Amino acid sequence: MKKLLTVAVPCYNVAWCLDKCLSSFLTEPVREELEIIIVNDGSTDDTLQVASKYVDMHPHIFRLVDKPNGGHGSVINEAIKQAIGKYFKVVDADDWVITENLGDFLNILTNTEADAIITHFHTVDMESGNKKEHKTRNIQLNRAYALDEFTASPDGIYSCTFFHGLTYRTEAYRASGAILSEGIFYEDHEYATLPFLAVETIFPSDVFLYQYLVGNVNQSVSDQNQVKRLGHIEQVTKRLFCCYRDNPNVSEGKRRYIARKATDMLVSYYIVAMVKNADKRGGRIEAARVRRELSDVEPVLVSLADARYRIAAIMSRLGITARILRFIKQSLPYAILYKLLKRNENNKIKRGTT
Repeated sequence: MKKLLTVAVPCYNVAWCLDKCLSSFLTEPVREELEIIIVNDGSTDDTLQVASKYVDMHPHIFRLVDKPNGGHGSVINEAIKQAIGKYFKVVDADDWVITENLGDFLNILTNTEADAIITHFHTVDMESGNKKEHKTRNIQLNRAYALDEFTASPDGIYSCTFFHGLTYRTEAYRASGAILSEGIFYEDHEYATLPFLAVETIFPSDVFLYQYLVGNVNQSVSDQNQVKRLGHIEQVTKRLFCCYRDNPNVSEGKRRYIARKATDMLVSYYIVAMVKNADKRGGRIEAARVRRELSDVEPVLVSLADARYRIAAIMSRLGITARILRFIKQSLPYAILYKLLKRNENNKIKRGTT
C-alpha cells in the first residue's frame, strides 16, 4: 500500500515512554496512509516488547526494525533507506505528536509537493508539564515558497527549522545524499541542514504537531551532558561549516540557510564551552582553538558569530553559569540585544557577504 508519511521512531531503552509516543499516531479512524518505522537501536530493556505490541495490533501502520546499537544518526540513516512514504519525519520515542492535529498535517502533505514542510511545535517541561510555543514568524503561512524567497525573509522564519519542526519529501532527502554522523550526539542539527542541499521549495504550515519533552537530566541537551559531549558539538559544527564550504555553487537561498545553521551551531559551541562549562579558562582556550580552526575552513562564517563569541567570553570571565544565563535570557535588555545581533547577522547573510 502506498504511504503518505513515514515516521521513524528511534528507540534505545525507551520502554518507559514508548507507549505515549506510538499511541499518539492512532487517530480515529486510523490513518493507514501512515507508516511508522520503530527502529530498536540495541535496547536492553523492554522496548522490543512494547514495540511488538503495536506491530501486532496495527501491522499495516507499524513495523519494527531491530539493529545493533549505532546511535541516533544510524537509526535515521537506516530509516530513510526503508521509508516508502511520500514524506519522511523523525519523532523521538520520548516525544509525541498532537493526535488531533495529525489529520490536518496529513491533508497538507496530500496537497503539496514541497520539498520541506515546517510545523510549529511545543517544548513540554517534564516536571511541570508547562508548554512553550515555537512558531514560524514573519512570513505568510500555508503556502509554498521557493527557498530563495523564504530565506530572504526576516529572521523569525527559522524558529521551527529544527529537528522537531521539519518534515522532508522523501525523494528530496535521498537526493541530497545526506548521511548523518553515527555514534555521536547532536547530529539532529545535520538532519536540519544537510538535506537542504536538495530542497528547492518549502511550505511553512500553521499546524502544531511535535511535542518535545524537556527537563530530563539524562537528555543530550542537559547542561552537564552538553559540556561532557563538547567534542560532539565541535564535530557537528565543523561538518556544517564544511557543507557550506564544499557547496559554493548551490542557490543563494541554500547558501543563506546553511550559513545560518552553521553560525548558530558555532554560537551554541561557544556558550557550552565558555558559559555552561565549569572550567571557564579551559573553555575559553577550547573555544579560541575551534574558532581558529573554523577560520581556516570558512572565515566569513566565523566572523558572523564574532559578536556573540565576545559576549560569551565576557560572560565566562565574569563567572556567569548556565543557571544565571537562563535568568539573564528572561530579561528585556538581553532580548533586545539578542534580536539586534540576530538581525545584523541575518542582514549580512542576505547581502551576500558570505
